[in-house]
Amino acid sequence: MQENILKIKKDQIKIFTYIINNEQVSSLIKEKNIDSKNFLETILVPLFNTFIKFLENGKDIKLKFLLNNTLQKDELFLLLRTFKNSIFLDTKNRKMTDYLFTRRVDEIFDIFYLYLFKKSQKIQIVKDDDEIGYLLNILDQNLAILYLSKDGKINDATISFREMFSANKKKIKFKKIEELIVHKSENDNFFERLETENNFYIDEIEVSKCDKTIFWAKIYVEKREKDIILIFKDISYKKSLENQKKVFLEQSKMAAMGELISMIAHQWRQPLQTVSILAQKLILTKATDGYVDNNFLEKTVNDINLQLNYMSETIDDFRNFFKPESRKIISKPSKIINKAITFLHYVLTINNIDFKLEIIKDYEINIIENNLIQVIINIVKNAIDILLERKIKSKQIIIRCDFNENYVIIEIEDNAGGIEEKSLDKVFDSYYTTKNNSKGTGLGLYMSKIIIEEHSLGKLSVKNSSNGALFRIELPVE
Repeated sequence: MQENILKIKKDQIKIFTYIINNEQVSSLIKEKNIDSKNFLETILVPLFNTFIKFLENGKDIKLKFLLNNTLQKDELFLLLRTFKNSIFLDTKNRKMTDYLFTRRVDEIFDIFYLYLFKKSQKIQIVKDDDEIGYLLNILDQNLAILYLSKDGKINDATISFREMFSANKKKIKFKKIEELIVHKSENDNFFERLETENNFYIDEIEVSKCDKTIFWAKIYVEKREKDIILIFKDISYKKSLENQKKVFLEQSKMAAMGELISMIAHQWRQPLQTVSILAQKLILTKATDGYVDNNFLEKTVNDINLQLNYMSETIDDFRNFFKPESRKIISKPSKIINKAITFLHYVLTINNIDFKLEIIKDYEINIIENNLIQVIINIVKNAIDILLERKIKSKQIIIRCDFNENYVIIEIEDNAGGIEEKSLDKVFDSYYTTKNNSKGTGLGLYMSKIIIEEHSLGKLSVKNSSNGALFRIELPVE
């Protein structure tokens, strides 16, 4: 999220250019005879700064500036829509695909829209017919609003609602709210909340259009003196992204499983050779001496059992790693790091890679252990691949663990010379890889980013150090 905020800040002028060059906004500025400098200073800059404050989770944010200008409310809605579209255009051009960021932008503009809507409601006496027309136009074209009677019967709806639900412009097919809500349990829950709450959000619910098409919506509900209003937002894109991520996650797991099975084969090679040598030693001893001493036999069997136990433990470690796990545990980062390195120990050893673990502060965290293990394996495995690809002589990987106020910090650094500047902003993109097709899927770092930032509410970033690539994981201490 923080990286995207920095990019948006950097593109402030570009976003303003998108807005001003919009045909409707450009016509509005001319019609109102608004000075361009004044438009920037009194409207666009405060709007941009407020948007950034919301992104950064600022407190006590004021929205009064939205009304401190000569623009009518429908014109403000137009400006807000254009502003939002310009931000999404900028993120698209930059190939920023962070779902959390997209969702947050939507939520912020919902706040803007609702603020203007509520301010419109508070006008008690409207004498100007044009102003009444403005307010009706605002509601109709910008918000998908459904008006209900106290018993849940549908009284009216805006044009925007009719378009969203494929409804007839003159008559709505539905008579009661129950006909819109797909699942009975969600319908019952809706009416239960109506009895106890005046204003509330339904974050996600399946609803039916007039043509029986089902889609996901977010609903804001507000009880008024004589009726109930419901403001709908189509969030089908959110579900589509979630499904896409499930596919990515499965593909990432399959790729990880393939690599880890290969690691099992490597881990087993040495103990299998040892067992073979010990067994051959027994046969040779009997062949040369004519018998096998009991003490020698017992020692050989014990040595074989030791190797077999090691192989059994290896299988247990890998099996535990692939178990579905959703429960968080309290653990020290050093313990989790050591578990991750256990999987990679043989690969590090046979490739003569010097591995160091530097524990500065080892503060306990509450986390799904296997998730962090997967991220560490992904990053270290990438470091191993690039060290071998570039044929670095004195190969080294260092993992540092520290604590800074509210975050546990894990840094993973190699000495392979770093990531090309053109690739730094893309390494966390899905399907982006600098390896050839046989080695890279482009999913490892993408899924690592999702695991850390969405599932663990932390941060994952990368930069080049004086030695090579430096990945930084920041995990909140709960």
